[in-house]
Amino acid sequence: MDWREKYADKIVSAQEAISHVRSGDTIHSTMFSSLPYALFDELGAQKNRLEDVNIYMGFGGGLYRPLAKACNGHVNVNSLFLGPAERTFMYKMGSHVNVQILQLSRTFDDRSRIHPGDVIMMAATPPDEDGMMSFGLTPIDTALCEQARCVILQVNENVPFVRGVDNMVNIKDVTCVIDKTQNLCVMPVTEPSELDNKIADIIAERIPDGACIQFGIGGLGIAMGYRCKDKRHLGIHTELFVESMADLMECGAVDNSMKAIDKGISTFGFAMGSDRLNKFLDHNPLCESRRFMYSNDPYIIAKNDNVISVNSAMQVDITGQVAAEGIGFKQYSGIGGQLDYVRGSQLSKGGHSFIALESTRKEKDGTLKSKIVISHPAGTPITTPRAEVEYIVTEYGVADLKYETLDVRAKRLIAIAHPDFREELTAEARKLGLLV
Repeated sequence: MDWREKYADKIVSAQEAISHVRSGDTIHSTMFSSLPYALFDELGAQKNRLEDVNIYMGFGGGLYRPLAKACNGHVNVNSLFLGPAERTFMYKMGSHVNVQILQLSRTFDDRSRIHPGDVIMMAATPPDEDGMMSFGLTPIDTALCEQARCVILQVNENVPFVRGVDNMVNIKDVTCVIDKTQNLCVMPVTEPSELDNKIADIIAERIPDGACIQFGIGGLGIAMGYRCKDKRHLGIHTELFVESMADLMECGAVDNSMKAIDKGISTFGFAMGSDRLNKFLDHNPLCESRRFMYSNDPYIIAKNDNVISVNSAMQVDITGQVAAEGIGFKQYSGIGGQLDYVRGSQLSKGGHSFIALESTRKEKDGTLKSKIVISHPAGTPITTPRAEVEYIVTEYGVADLKYETLDVRAKRLIAIAHPDFREELTAEARKLGLLV
């Protein structure tokens, strides 16, 4: 029997589904490929009957109707992590929510200023033979579904059925669904740059066989994957499952056999990548998504030995303070889970944390600027405090900062800065009394 016949009483039009939303409601959703774009479009279309509806979500894979200026005040977007669309529109029409990923389930409770949620609005797979629906690559904690007044889903047959714990829902617990299949947002594979490859070479030398890995998206993550293919018995416990991790599982470098928890399983909070990654994760029994309170808890991360965490930064100051989400008062992305894995990897027996960045960036006028700086501009958010930092890596080497004095930190960071800036950084550090 087709699921539509079995659950016909749950299927409604988009208009009827959005009629459940009331003025003053809080809506919780997710991001990217699991956002219910058809429901969002209808929510924007019904804006004039609504006031002060707030959506809490991540970032979209493009424009969506509630970002429109006309929706402001009627339907407001509050983003926990900015993407290109949010960076373009939300400085005038919305707000960025400053929160670590680990805190999400704890944030949306009755102690929080943010309501635990009147409405859950997600994309999902059709129900399986047991009535279970997967939220795909970027799921939501089902504890939020249990608290909500109604759960409204867009069934999209292109959403991969990703196995999960505490982030799948049975259709009997769903208020209503709309049947609307759309193309999924995908993130093309970014080929690593020459500098990505150099940084990956430096880090890969320090990854032992049997390590449990976490690294991020983009060219560096791909480069790390290439350089780990000759490793053996790697494990995966990560906030974000990326393209190169699928490569490592397919070539046999990752078998999760050395993990102390979730042995044999690659565990992650969410996934982002190409259509190939979607197909890899679809009904894959060797991969499971978990709620962020599990995937990002430093003490759970640390249950595995030899956790190697690789994260990126936008800029690092001369004492080791890491800016990974914005410079000055300009927010670029979000806190994410960097600090969770910096802590978890260092709590792990044999584990290590690496923060990686290219030594320079090029401004719009073509001038070269150092990413190792004396101090961050006023307003710059510090994603990882200097006391938490272990290794900083650029294409020029590694600076081990753990338990070091400020003068040693300065010397080691200057040593991995671009050669064109080392003399200037040294002179400024002396003026400030960091060096003699």
